[in-house]
Amino acid sequence: MRGSLRAEAGGDRGLEADAAAVLLDAIRREFGDDVDSVPSFNDAWGDDRVPFRMVDQAAHLADARGL
Repeated sequence: MRGSLRAEAGGDRGLEADAAAVLLDAIRREFGDDVDSVPSFNDAWGDDRVPFRMVDQAAHLADARGL
């Protein structure tokens, strides 16, 4: 997930950090504050279905925030 954010940010580290923060916020909204990081969340799943769903939710959240 972080690699995808990095690629989409096109080298803009600030944008990448903002995207990662929104993604972690979306994850914590659904799975609770005990999620430590985006990589640990991603690694907890055996397939990519749930992480991809969270990226979609984060995109909607970012749009709502005007990012």
